[in-house]
Amino acid sequence: MKMKLLSILLFATTLSDTLGFASLLQATKYRSVSVASTQLSATQAETEAERLLRKARELREASQRAEDTLHATLIQKKTEKDAATDRIISQLFPSSGIDDLVDRLHQKRLASDMLVQIVERLHEREIAARGLEHVESSLDQDQVTFKRVAQQDDVELAKIDGIVHELIEAAEVLDKEFVEQKAKADGGKITHAEMMHWGGGKIAGILKDKLKELGREQDEQFKKRLQSFYDAANIKNHKDKDAIDGNSWRDDDVWIK
Repeated sequence: MKMKLLSILLFATTLSDTLGFASLLQATKYRSVSVASTQLSATQAETEAERLLRKARELREASQRAEDTLHATLIQKKTEKDAATDRIISQLFPSSGIDDLVDRLHQKRLASDMLVQIVERLHEREIAARGLEHVESSLDQDQVTFKRVAQQDDVELAKIDGIVHELIEAAEVLDKEFVEQKAKADGGKITHAEMMHWGGGKIAGILKDKLKELGREQDEQFKKRLQSFYDAANIKNHKDKDAIDGNSWRDDDVWIK
C-alpha cells in the first residue's frame, strides 16, 4: 500500500514538473514571438518612414527641376527678345539726324508696342553701361544663376547715350504726320486698330511715360538698396552698443567715486 502511494506521489510530482516546464517553454516561445513581432513592426515603420522621406525628396527634386526649366525657358525667351530688339535698334541708330531717323521709322513701320520695347531695352543697356548695380541672369547647362553686376562700359555708353530721346523726338514728328493725315483723309477719325497699333497720334507721349516709369523704378530700387545698407549699419551699431553696455559694469571707472 505504501509502495502504491509512493508511486502515485512520484508520478504526480513528475507530471507537475513536466507541465511547469511545458508552460515555461510556451511562455518563452510567446515572448520570443512577441519580441520578433515588435521588431518586425519597428522595421516596417522604419521602412514606411524611409519611403515617405524618399517620396518627399523626389517631389522636391521634381519641383526644383520644373522651376529650373521654367527659369531657363524665361531666360531663353528674354535673350531672344533682347537680341531681336537690339537688331532693330542697330537698324535705326546711329542716324544722321531726326529727319533721317523719321525716314527709317517710316520704312520699318514699327508698331507702338515695339517702340515701347525699344525704350525698355535702351534703358536696360544704359543702366548696364553706366555701371549702375543691376541683376543679370545666365544659363549654363540648364542651371540658372543670378548675379549683381556694376561695371561701367564707356564704349557702349557712347553708343546709346541720348538716343532714346532722339527716338521720342522722331515719334513726335510721326504723331504730327499721323494726325494731319487722318484729318485730311477721315475727318480726324481714328479707329481702334490705329489707336492700338500706331498709338493714335500719341506714341511720343506713351514713350515719355514709359521712360518716366522706368526712371521711377530705378530710383525706388536705389532707395531700397540705400535703406538696406542703412538698416544693416543700424543693426551693427546696436549690436556693438549692446556689447559695450552689457559689460560696462565691469569697467573700473564705474566703481571710482
